[in-house]
Amino acid sequence: SCLGVRKMSFHFGIALVSALLLCVASAAPLSITDDKASLLNNFADSSFPLPFTRELGLQDGGNDVRILNALVARSGCESAPALGKYYDINTQQCVKYAQRVNNIDVTGRCDAKTLAIFLQQYSRDGYKDSGSVPKGYHYKIHVPVYEDRSIETTASLIATNGTVLFQFRARTHGQNAPDGTALNQFSSSGSTPTGLSKLDLNTPEDDPASYGPYDVNRAVTGIEGNALVLLPTVRNGILVHTGEWSGWKPSMNMPNSHGCIHAHPEDIKQLDSIIQSLGVVAHKNPFGQLPYPFKPQGVLSVEQLD
Repeated sequence: SCLGVRKMSFHFGIALVSALLLCVASAAPLSITDDKASLLNNFADSSFPLPFTRELGLQDGGNDVRILNALVARSGCESAPALGKYYDINTQQCVKYAQRVNNIDVTGRCDAKTLAIFLQQYSRDGYKDSGSVPKGYHYKIHVPVYEDRSIETTASLIATNGTVLFQFRARTHGQNAPDGTALNQFSSSGSTPTGLSKLDLNTPEDDPASYGPYDVNRAVTGIEGNALVLLPTVRNGILVHTGEWSGWKPSMNMPNSHGCIHAHPEDIKQLDSIIQSLGVVAHKNPFGQLPYPFKPQGVLSVEQLD
């Protein structure tokens, strides 16, 4: 569920195999501050923090470089790289600056330890909800989150005039790595990305056990924050949906997703009804098709509070 194109087991398998590298312990101490050293104690030179699976340097390309460019641009360097998939001179200069700031050997390349530091220091996008619905959209779903995604929060459906039409319980925790730690929002099947995205109402998925029998809201394209970095280039198929979860009761926390926003069945049913009452059409579900074939009718705002 929530892997974009519905059956992306191949990509999920890559994430799981890569995650196994987290279990390799490092015996080499780091000449950095204690808190950063503590973070890195479990990383050997040959293991990488997801979503990264390799050392990165000049002329490399790929989605991992796109994420790196976004991270190091937050370091305050003057030559911030473009948000693209290529490790160019600007990326190299910005990496050197961030290495210097964080007391890492200044090489202009990113090994596992450097990437772990950058993830720790620069993952937060600083996105803040504007309090309004952007012009041209019919509704907004606002979901506050905490760094600890096991905390379920109260999400809001907001009309164009700012009125809160409906509130519901939401869970944005993704899958866990084999060592039990939560996969971050940059990783396949990790937590729901923060930021602002275009959103659209789709007809139900064809797997009610995983997605529920109701219409789903699909995050289409990122506009701000980490969503801009990730959607749909790196991650695709982030949905607001429910499920027919075996053994689950409304008094319980919801199960983790693969990056989607989970909500209670009756809440998703009511959410759909209210959204359609605003004149929003449930477009025929394209099941992760890219480019997305319809004009998005709403926005999704995921804002970290702590």
